[in-house]
Amino acid sequence: MWPLRSINAQTGAEAVRVTASFSAARHAQRAIPDALDPRLPSAVVITFGLAAILYNAVLAIVNAHVMPLAMTHVAITEFVLLSALALVPLSTGLRQNDIAPLLLGALFVLGALFLSFINEALVAAALRNAAIIVLFTMLGQRCDARTLRLFVIIAVAVVFATMLFELLAVKSYAALFSPQQYYANTRGIGEDTFDETGLFPNALGFDGRFNYGLFQAPRTSSIFLEQTSLANFASVTAIYLLAQWRGLTTPARTLLVAFVVIALLSNNTRMSSTFALIALAGYVVFPRLPSRGTLALPLLLLAMAVVLTVMMGPSADDDLAGRIGMSVQLLSLSDLQGVLGGRAMEADAFPDSGYSYVLYSSSIIGMICLWFYVALIVPFRSDEQRRCAWGLSAFFFINLLVAGDAVFAMKIAAPLWLLAGHMRSQHFHAAITAPTRRAIRPITSSAASTAGAVA
Repeated sequence: MWPLRSINAQTGAEAVRVTASFSAARHAQRAIPDALDPRLPSAVVITFGLAAILYNAVLAIVNAHVMPLAMTHVAITEFVLLSALALVPLSTGLRQNDIAPLLLGALFVLGALFLSFINEALVAAALRNAAIIVLFTMLGQRCDARTLRLFVIIAVAVVFATMLFELLAVKSYAALFSPQQYYANTRGIGEDTFDETGLFPNALGFDGRFNYGLFQAPRTSSIFLEQTSLANFASVTAIYLLAQWRGLTTPARTLLVAFVVIALLSNNTRMSSTFALIALAGYVVFPRLPSRGTLALPLLLLAMAVVLTVMMGPSADDDLAGRIGMSVQLLSLSDLQGVLGGRAMEADAFPDSGYSYVLYSSSIIGMICLWFYVALIVPFRSDEQRRCAWGLSAFFFINLLVAGDAVFAMKIAAPLWLLAGHMRSQHFHAAITAPTRRAIRPITSSAASTAGAVA
């Protein structure tokens, strides 16, 4: 009996020591990312993210009830926000994964100087777009999944609540924000039109436009005050669902899915509804697609656009044939001067052709840099990253085909690139590579007893 007791006691003690060593190793491995790549406080990330989404709504309230504003006020607000955001990576220190966004930013700084020189005027539109992408990518690289999840839930809740307020009390919504007056004063949009509701000019649509017919109210805009951004925000939320579905609780999934569905139906959006179907299928398909295949996506989309334009024939209507046909036609009319950036001041003349806008505003060099950045910035190590990379690329390159610079609006670009930055951060990589609890099975007391009995 004594030998058996001795063996049992020794085996049990050894099991405790082995279990403790495994536990210590596991905790040490999980602590490494914190030591190498400190996370920002959640309040910092959420504050900058919400500021990017809400600043237009705040300015609209000021314009409607305090004092008339102009484009200068919007530009100053964006400049202050981006300048404050630039201090974040400087205060925390630059890191290895900052190389890619910093390289893109440096190339666009040089590009802005060159374009300003050859155009004999200040050309800053492309630099501003790149700054948003770069800074929010770097911010996303410094936040963990919990912080990003909390930001997305708060942002969606605010947008969802405002959208329901708009649906239920459209006159009160219009009186609070006065979207038509705000965009007329700050963008010059709708100066020659008048609508008694005070909504953004496109809210009422037109005869023959696509409509689900489920809501009698005008097309919703929510906190964004215009329809395109709400539709694009629903698409960005769909990309987040693609990339983070497994990490969401059931209430969070319900909130985000309900928002996407009601936003698409009340906004009567065609492009975002199509993208939602692509994202739904992409949850299964995207992880099976080849790595780096995102590089070929814009070429494939443009080739398909050319084929569809030839098949459907010319159209001047606001439909698929008209939108795609216009993009193909405008891109085909680009001359050498425009390709090299000599006509950058004409970039705003392409409100419905994103490829022409990017080409003219940043030259062919800037267009190629942006193309590679969008296609390759998210790694392809895990299924979640593959879903995010393909979803981001599909949204970005499809949007350029049917719209102008809408994908560069800060209220849309901020959450999109915040997500992209997180998906390439050490915090995400540590989460998917950390050993699971079932990976190592410590010796239990029963196993120890059995081992003692056998001995």
